[in-house]
Amino acid sequence: MTSKASPKADKVWAYLVDNKTATPAQVAKATGVSYGYAYKLMQKIGTPKEVFIAEEEAKSTAKKPLTSGVNSEGFSRGQILDTAKSYVTKDRAADHGGMENNFSRIADYWAVHLDHPVSATDVAVMMTLLKVARINSNPKHPDNWVDGAGYMACGGELAGGDF
Repeated sequence: MTSKASPKADKVWAYLVDNKTATPAQVAKATGVSYGYAYKLMQKIGTPKEVFIAEEEAKSTAKKPLTSGVNSEGFSRGQILDTAKSYVTKDRAADHGGMENNFSRIADYWAVHLDHPVSATDVAVMMTLLKVARINSNPKHPDNWVDGAGYMACGGELAGGDF
């Protein structure tokens, strides 16, 4: 048995389509639902607000649309890079530890398992290759492209190149 969304939920979703970065309080006020109801529905979206903000900023600063980079799912190269940037530049140390320490720790664990030296930059390359392997199975899944770009950016920073 399938459940049908209520008219109240439809009203909230319709508002969110046009106002992706709205807070639960703004949604509640605009749609006439309670804050708790708006908050609960918004938890089902699954896309971080930072991604929507980055997309909006990219749209507002772009000089011309990147139409040649849009795939069948509608993701442009700019959106992929902006999303990856929003992921790797926000402070995730509280959740995962510092990037340098985390990649070095992974390298140490892999080195023990492989009985071969592994560097933090090797970790960035290997994680990128994991994403490349996943792209082989599902090239339309944006996470693989975004995460691959993010791992490459982290590896570049760890390598300390002059860019």
